[in-house]
Amino acid sequence: MNAPSPLTATAPARLNWSDNGEPVAQDFDDIYFSVDGGLAETKAVFLDGCGLPEAWQDHDVFTIGELGFGSGLNFLAAWDLWQSTKKLGQRLHFISVEAYPLTKEQLVRALENFPNLKPLADRLVAGWPGPVKGTHRLHFGDVTLTLYHSHIERALSALDGRVNAWFLDGFSPAKNPDMWTDEVFAHLAKLSAPNARLATFTVAGHVRRGLEVVGFSISKKPGFGRKRERLEARLKEGQGAYAQPIDTPVIIGGGIAGAAIAHGFIRRGITPILIEPHPDLDTAASGNPAGLMMPKLDLQDRPESRFYNAAFLYAKSLYHTHGTVLDTGILHLASSEKEQERFAKIYANHALPEHEMNWVEAHDVSKYLGVKKTPDYGGLYFPGALVLSPKLSAQALSASATKITARVGAISKMGDVWHVTDADGKPLAQTTALFVCNGANILDLWPADVRFTRGQICWNETVAPPKNAHILGNYALPFKGGVLLGATHNHVGPGEDNETRKQDSADIIKHYGDTIQASLDNSDWSARASVRVTTRNTLPIAEQTDAGLYVLSGLGSRGLMLAPLLGEALVCKALGEPSPLGKRTQKRFAPSK
Repeated sequence: MNAPSPLTATAPARLNWSDNGEPVAQDFDDIYFSVDGGLAETKAVFLDGCGLPEAWQDHDVFTIGELGFGSGLNFLAAWDLWQSTKKLGQRLHFISVEAYPLTKEQLVRALENFPNLKPLADRLVAGWPGPVKGTHRLHFGDVTLTLYHSHIERALSALDGRVNAWFLDGFSPAKNPDMWTDEVFAHLAKLSAPNARLATFTVAGHVRRGLEVVGFSISKKPGFGRKRERLEARLKEGQGAYAQPIDTPVIIGGGIAGAAIAHGFIRRGITPILIEPHPDLDTAASGNPAGLMMPKLDLQDRPESRFYNAAFLYAKSLYHTHGTVLDTGILHLASSEKEQERFAKIYANHALPEHEMNWVEAHDVSKYLGVKKTPDYGGLYFPGALVLSPKLSAQALSASATKITARVGAISKMGDVWHVTDADGKPLAQTTALFVCNGANILDLWPADVRFTRGQICWNETVAPPKNAHILGNYALPFKGGVLLGATHNHVGPGEDNETRKQDSADIIKHYGDTIQASLDNSDWSARASVRVTTRNTLPIAEQTDAGLYVLSGLGSRGLMLAPLLGEALVCKALGEPSPLGKRTQKRFAPSK
């Protein structure tokens, strides 16, 4: 087996610009949209070609798949049409593959050609992930955009969903043959729902024959502009729609994991039941007064590595939307020469763009800490990383959920229905979609192969705060005019362990004092302890373990970053909607499979 390649940025989209401001791909010598009118072409070839909007009228959830996101014109046109023709409660998924995503600046310039779409274009630009490999999910009300920043074969192999309409809009087959292979056509058929429609601008012979071989019936139609013909197709024998109705979902655990799942349902107009013994949702680490949300970077290009970057960008957008951000910017300092070398390699790969990750030399660290001390090593600064209130985040994400204040004693299944009872056997709830997210008490309900780590933090509102949150072994962050420090990592048994220890606080305080070359009194500090759950390979657990039973656990100290996208993925699994996780990634997070 070949060793994984380095995780880098996507290949750049190298553009030329016409006198009219239209982009042309240098590497493919082809245009992104028609000089005869890009928006009119999109309507004629793709929207009309797939029978839209009529085709989505009878679908609660309708999914469009696109090969070649390009400037995003097709997405914006579909979104615009959706707004004027949708019915109450309908949802649109738009999934698109792009190996060479535009930079934000290129995207803005390209979309200036379509002033009528500017309100939608501005929202797309605001959430644009840029040249970051992986699968990115963006929400725009009842429209969800999923971007596969990946080459076509890898993307289609990973895609988990059923597509009702395909837009084939890669550069021309003669100039970009990888987008028009028999393997690609086979993937399209496999991923299609019954009666899926397909539209494209090309009528090349091998495209027609390739689509017919996998089961599409082909029709030539009058082309747009200078093109004489275009293609429409339909696949009658699809794979069956994923979408499935469920009754009221029930979530056990009101920490950030359970809150993220609750939010996924709430954004779809579904009110879940959240069962949690602490009414303020301040259970375990989710009750800490502040916490860090930052990237988890890997040198190697693996499914989980791409996921971590996508999860960070997704979580960052979510927390900003819900107003639970206390501060931005986190500096991660190397604690050894070996770690500094690793950080330097990560930075050189540029898996995250410059506005998300900077290199800081040791002699410049004082600018970030606000002290004169020069550490032994430099590190990475993440301008978009967040200091959050975990408690307020959990409360905000699950605000509309129905709350039951109770401790779950057992779960059982009768037929298709899961029953939830307390320790005395009293019924609490029943459902066909049950989510177990009860952290340190996970083994009470589900036999996970996990470990438990006790972590203690402490804070003092009178100690001078650092200029920026930073990590050097432990972490320090500004908090209420003072400083919050954390965290210890001690292996313990299952269950809650919230007893604080004076020695733990003293050790954390001394470490921080050594970092800033100051002697700190270890009295008058507040402290808090909680237990985190991790797996043996440190990967999270996010899986369907039985019919109607879902588990989200093993988030360790990364819950604030991991939970939002994993929660969204489990909601999609329960509802049968396209997943924001590739198939290989899902397998990595499903240890019981």
